[in-house]
Amino acid sequence: MYLEKEKQRKKNLEKIYKDVTNKKNILLIDILKLNKKMQFYVNKALFNKETLMALKNEYSVKNSFITSKNLIFTNKNTKISKFFNKEKRLWIYLTEEQKHSTDSYSRYEKLILSKITKSNNDFITIGSRAYEFSLENKLNVLKNYTNDEKTDDLAIKLSYLIKHLYLENKYSSVQMVINTNKNKKQEFTLLPLEKFDINKFIFNKNETFNNEVKNFQIYPDLTAFIENEVNIFLENAIQSLIIESNFFNAKNNLITANQIINQLDEEIDKMHKHIIKAKREKEIEDIVMYFTKSKETKNNNEK
Repeated sequence: MYLEKEKQRKKNLEKIYKDVTNKKNILLIDILKLNKKMQFYVNKALFNKETLMALKNEYSVKNSFITSKNLIFTNKNTKISKFFNKEKRLWIYLTEEQKHSTDSYSRYEKLILSKITKSNNDFITIGSRAYEFSLENKLNVLKNYTNDEKTDDLAIKLSYLIKHLYLENKYSSVQMVINTNKNKKQEFTLLPLEKFDINKFIFNKNETFNNEVKNFQIYPDLTAFIENEVNIFLENAIQSLIIESNFFNAKNNLITANQIINQLDEEIDKMHKHIIKAKREKEIEDIVMYFTKSKETKNNNEK
């Protein structure tokens, strides 16, 4: 009875092992795809930035999406000037749904809270963890996207929303916080784009072409071209960060899958040894019983 239970338990563990291994293989494929997509969008975003910075330098372009805004009051010795010089920032906080009991976001939440003490701040939250954090800390959330709303067109929606809010509310900067091992202690700056700091994601560095833009044929005109390029930059930059968040989450899930597989390996190996031991014990029992029975039969015959 014990042996049959052990065999069934081993069979169940092997089934779980197979399921986890299949999920691991799917994760590996997803990670490869995400890495390829991220390379594409990071390089595109950096190309957009280089283009806009080159145009700015060549034509002395003044655009709040490209360069930092100057604060109105420069006399910082008065209470009024300090009040009006207080920075106003827009934060995008993106969290992934965590399937296992890990806490990947506490360090980022401590970072956010430490950075918002000396500025006025608004938030766009993406994911349930981000929204719960904003509620707990009474942050001013302008827009929340649920886990179900993290669709393929989210970057496009965010780019239009951010562009509108940036102009409407006159933010000094737009920051985005995601879970990544490439920027553990800092947020990413989306705007102004001169401070776009995604250099740690660079796969193929784009060459600057400040000396070439004067030869560009710009259609329909410089202003319209820059506005369109800013839109494309925002989409590519946001998309690259969304993918990095997904990528890092998938890597964490892969680590967890490997840990589970290793644990199952050990458990199955133990079960195998238990079964072999139980089989041997059963064989010995059978042999003992056989000889005992044979002896009893012989004694009975002699009587």
